[in-house]
Amino acid sequence: MIVTYTEEINGINFTFSADEALRPFAEPLLEAIEYIPAEKIKDGFRIRAGFSTFMLSEHGIGFDIAAPDYTDDPLTALTTDLTLALHVQYRQVLLLHKYGIVGKAIHFYDKIAVAKGALEKELVSMQRFAELGGSGWSVETFMLDEDGTARPVEAEDYEAVYAYELISRRPELIDALCLPDGYIAVYRGKELIELLDDNNESVMNAD
Repeated sequence: MIVTYTEEINGINFTFSADEALRPFAEPLLEAIEYIPAEKIKDGFRIRAGFSTFMLSEHGIGFDIAAPDYTDDPLTALTTDLTLALHVQYRQVLLLHKYGIVGKAIHFYDKIAVAKGALEKELVSMQRFAELGGSGWSVETFMLDEDGTARPVEAEDYEAVYAYELISRRPELIDALCLPDGYIAVYRGKELIELLDDNNESVMNAD
């Protein structure tokens, strides 16, 4: 259920909406607002927190908190319903906590190198490279031989995709985008079937 919240921080009211189950994931954002000097709190002030960049919009005697609208064009459109923005953070944090990994930030406007057609394939691997530029992520597809050995499919061309585009094009991949350099995530359809660290060792099957 979507609920509208108004929180008083340092004597100023801040209002946003979110699914009540995701309300706890707004706490880091509210704590960040608490430490912003009062003279900087103004209409249009932006706060980068996790995957999203939030913006304060003056409303009456307080401010609305808005997030990029991932159902529209998040580079230009905003929404005061933070549900989707908080849901992305929830899924990314859940993956990191599950495997005890210290993540690396990625922002919704960062670019990802995607082999043409890979997002439509069932078998997908994604690896983060420190030297690649942009987000560092490269998304490829692969095939399984009869003995189950994975064989990469050589890509002839790549496209640059904004990280937020995965929300609509291949949403399950969003979870892994907060992994650090050197990590590899392997998906079969919507399922994460393998996760390798920067030493090429399985994180999912670790003792």
